[in-house]
Amino acid sequence: MIKPEQPRIEIDDLAAVIRESMAAQKHHDLFANGSSAAAVQSAAPSPFPELKLQPDFQPRSNNRYHISDLLRYHDRAFVDNSYRAILKRPPDATEFARDLKRLRSGEFNKVDLLSALRYSNEGKAKGVELDGLSTPALVRRLGQLPIVGYFVRLAIALVRLPNQVRDQREFAGYVLSQNQQIADYINDRNKTQLALLRQLQETLERQLAEQTTETQKIEPRIEKRIASERALIQNQFEEIRVQAELLHSLIQKVQRGSEFHLDPIYAALEERFRGSREEIKERFRIYLPYVEPLRDSLVIDLGSGRGEWLELLKEAGIGARGVETNLVSIEQCRARGLEVVEDDMLAHLRALDSGSAGAVTGFHIIEHVSIDALVTLLDEVKRVLRPGGVAIFETPNPENVLVGSNYFYLDPTHKHPLPSQLMQFLFDDRGFDRVEVLNLHPYDSGRVAGEGELAERFNGYFFGPMDYAILGWVPQKAQS
Repeated sequence: MIKPEQPRIEIDDLAAVIRESMAAQKHHDLFANGSSAAAVQSAAPSPFPELKLQPDFQPRSNNRYHISDLLRYHDRAFVDNSYRAILKRPPDATEFARDLKRLRSGEFNKVDLLSALRYSNEGKAKGVELDGLSTPALVRRLGQLPIVGYFVRLAIALVRLPNQVRDQREFAGYVLSQNQQIADYINDRNKTQLALLRQLQETLERQLAEQTTETQKIEPRIEKRIASERALIQNQFEEIRVQAELLHSLIQKVQRGSEFHLDPIYAALEERFRGSREEIKERFRIYLPYVEPLRDSLVIDLGSGRGEWLELLKEAGIGARGVETNLVSIEQCRARGLEVVEDDMLAHLRALDSGSAGAVTGFHIIEHVSIDALVTLLDEVKRVLRPGGVAIFETPNPENVLVGSNYFYLDPTHKHPLPSQLMQFLFDDRGFDRVEVLNLHPYDSGRVAGEGELAERFNGYFFGPMDYAILGWVPQKAQS
C-alpha cells in the first residue's frame, strides 16, 4: 500500500537553517569569549567548533507556530521539539521511544505525530496554535477511512508523485551535503589535532634534548661525587670497624684482668659443691636421646665448665664445641682433648651463621645473666639452630624451698632464680616449639618418714627436684 510521504524538503530552507545555526554558534562563541576574563584564564578555548546538523529549537512566548517551524526537524530532534512546542514539556522516555519507533517504521509521519499531540487532551489544555496543520491532518484522516481512504490515498499519491521524485532527488542531495559537511568537519578537526600533536611533539623533543644536554653536563660530576662519597664512607666504616675491634679487645683485656683472679676460686667452688665428674656425666646421660637424632650437626655447649657434657658427647661420637670464659676450666677441658673456645657466649653465637648448629646446650648458666641478656640469648640460640634443632638449658629449681632459699646462693655469681613456668613462657614467647620441662635430681636421702598428704607435700617442697631442664625445638620449615 502506498503511503503519503512527508512534506516536500526545500534545499534553500535547509541551507538557510544551517547558515543560521553557524551564525548563532559564532555569536555564542564571541559572547562567551568576552563575558569574563577569569573564564578565559581558567579554561583554554576549544580549537574545535561544535558540529550541529540541525538548528536549536527556541520556544515562543506567544504559543503560536507554523507547521513548517517543526517539519524542518528530523528524527529525534523532531520528536523532542514537537513535545516542547505543543505540550510545553519534553517527552518522557516511554513516549520518546514509542514515537521515534513509529516515525522510523513509517507507521506515523510527521503530520500524524503533530496532529496526535495538538488534538490530545493535554494539547488542547495547553492551547498552542499550530498554523497549517488542519489541511494535512484532514487529508491524513480521510486516507485512513475504510474503502474511501484507499482511493484518497491513491489520488494523493498520483498527484504528489512528481513532487515525491523531486523530493527524493533533493533529499539525496541534502544527505550528500550533510555527509560532506561532516567529512569536512572531521578532516578539519584531524588537521587541527595533528597540528597540535606535532607542536606538542616538537616541544617535548626540544625539552628532552635540553634535559639530555643538561644531564650529560652534570652526569660526570655526579658520578665523580658519588664515587668520592662512597670511598669516604667505606674509609669511615673501616676506621670504625678497626676502632671497635680495638675497643672490644681492650674491654676484654680489662675485664679478664679484673676477673682472672676469680677463675681459680670459681673452679674450686664447683669442685666442692657441683659434685664429682663421674656423677655429673651420669646425670647428663638423660640428654643424649635428645641430641642423638642431630649427630650430623654441631652441638654448641655454652658455659661448658669442667667439660663433663663435652666428654660424654665425644664418647658418643657427636661433634661438639664448648664456649667458656673461665681460664682454669678451659685448661682442664683442653687437657682432656675437648674443643673449647675462650669467648663470651653471646658474642660467640652472634658470630655463627644462621641454622649452623643442631643443638645448643647450657647447664647452670641462664641463672647467671640478667633478664634482658636471657631474652637476647634465646633469640640468638633460635637463630643459630637449624630447623628441628633443640635448645637445652638446665638450672636450679626454685620450687624446692631449700634450693630457692639456700643452695641457690652458694654461687655468688647467680643473678636470681628462674621458675620453670617463667622459662616455659619465655621459650614459647621467643618462638620455640614443643617446649618441655624435665624435673630432675630429687633429694631422696633427705625425705622424712611418714605417710599422708602432709608428709608428701612437705617432702615435695623441701626434698623434691632440685634442678629442672627446659627444652624447646626450632619449628621445621613448612613443606612446599
